[in-house]
Amino acid sequence: MPRTLLLAPALLAPALLAPALLAPALLTMAQPALAAPLPDVVLTGTLHDSDRATYRELPFDVPAGVTKMTIDVDGADPSKGTYLVLGVYDPQRERGWGGAIKPHITLAETFASTSYLPGPLPAGRWRLSVAVAFIKPGNVTPYKVTVHFDQGPAAQVLDPGVKKAGPGWYRGDFHVHTGQSDAQCRSVPGGKAVPCPVWHSLKAAYDKGLDFVSVSDHNVTSHYAELAQDAPYFDSMLVIPGREMTTQYGHFNLTGITDFIDFRVGGAGYPSVNAIFDAAKPTGALISLNHPEIPTGETCLGCGWSAPDTDFKRVDAIEVANGGIAADAGGHFDDGSGSGTAWWEAQLNKGHHLTGIGGSDNHDPLDGRAGTSPVGGQSPVGMPATVVFAQNLSQRDLLAGVRSGRVFIDLGGANPAHLLDMAAGVKGGPMAPMGSTLERGACLAVAGQVHVRGEKGAHVDLIVDGRHQGLPGGGAIASDEATIDFTLPAAIQARWFRADVRGADGKRLLIGNPIYLETRKACAKP
Repeated sequence: MPRTLLLAPALLAPALLAPALLAPALLTMAQPALAAPLPDVVLTGTLHDSDRATYRELPFDVPAGVTKMTIDVDGADPSKGTYLVLGVYDPQRERGWGGAIKPHITLAETFASTSYLPGPLPAGRWRLSVAVAFIKPGNVTPYKVTVHFDQGPAAQVLDPGVKKAGPGWYRGDFHVHTGQSDAQCRSVPGGKAVPCPVWHSLKAAYDKGLDFVSVSDHNVTSHYAELAQDAPYFDSMLVIPGREMTTQYGHFNLTGITDFIDFRVGGAGYPSVNAIFDAAKPTGALISLNHPEIPTGETCLGCGWSAPDTDFKRVDAIEVANGGIAADAGGHFDDGSGSGTAWWEAQLNKGHHLTGIGGSDNHDPLDGRAGTSPVGGQSPVGMPATVVFAQNLSQRDLLAGVRSGRVFIDLGGANPAHLLDMAAGVKGGPMAPMGSTLERGACLAVAGQVHVRGEKGAHVDLIVDGRHQGLPGGGAIASDEATIDFTLPAAIQARWFRADVRGADGKRLLIGNPIYLETRKACAKP
């Protein structure tokens, strides 16, 4: 379970869902407002062999409000006999030096490329100092330097690109800690309890086959610089920055953020958690409540969610499966009354639309379940895995996918063979995908299908407003890829319905998200 903290006061079958239906669910998320782009600065020139062992100073002006800057140097190619070393100076200090193997430089308030320092980007005259370390006799080398500016906290994305193009199901872990907060592991060779380096968490995520991982250390921003240094090594895995905000009234993750948002409620911080949510909104961060069901006490200060007047319209997701809680229960994820799922479903019954996600809450990536960790029992990184349908493997698309609700949780880890999806509709109307809202007339039944892969011998558990709904044949999954049909009669009055997959012993294997139901009083077709 979470550690004690000292606090300041794959696709649906075509018959189930046409691709065109995916777009509305994924494009309705609120995007942060973007400032008008600033023009790039372009510096050009030519180097000759007479410039060998000299410095060329290239000044440029940085406007106010810049939060991230990228500098690209084109033209100099060491393999063709021109080797440059690049230094960056802001108006007050040196920001770093890098060799010819680093022609792309990123400087942001909270992270930077290797060899360079993060920090505020003051307005004024900056300099790119170009050391001509070597130039082959007779070489004439034209160069071009492009300086690009970004503004606002939403611009501070560790990796704004696409790791893998195309729609699909992407597996990852939204809740991982490192030694930059309270994760500990055993030193080598002494076996002492030490803060566990960031690298090991990323390595564990990669070794588990995750498509993405979010490192969400408690309250700090110090891990962002390390993530920026280490993430390029794992070039097929998306690394998303995050913070776990540990308030006295509960813990929540801001996923996708590198900008600083104060976690303190009251006093020197914000007057309420709603004010923190509002401060985080311009960053584009995903807001998810962590382990809200567990009691607050000596072993976990402020862990259960008790924030007064929480506006759930500001919240995107609920962590319904926490690996730390499972580790304390011998590897068994909680279920039934008092569980994270029950807490989530109580909010769904109040009319809130909240995506259910999971996270390992790992505090020792080296231990797994070996039982030797200095911080107690652990759920390995990636257990559980949250599986998100997204248009691409990128931070923007992943967070949009979570907000769309087309998400399931794999309690056994990131097994690519597993799939849980659902779609439903009324006669004559379009099929609504998991996570969306289905409208129906008062006299119309709902027909749906649950699509499951990789769980032969298990069964589908259909849940309607928190009540288990019987299925023909007990919802048995008879093949490796199966479609289970169901009908909700017109007489059923419900806000939502969703499906889990359970093994023969009743143990949950996969947790699905809802389709929300809006019933019009009039008995009319859509």
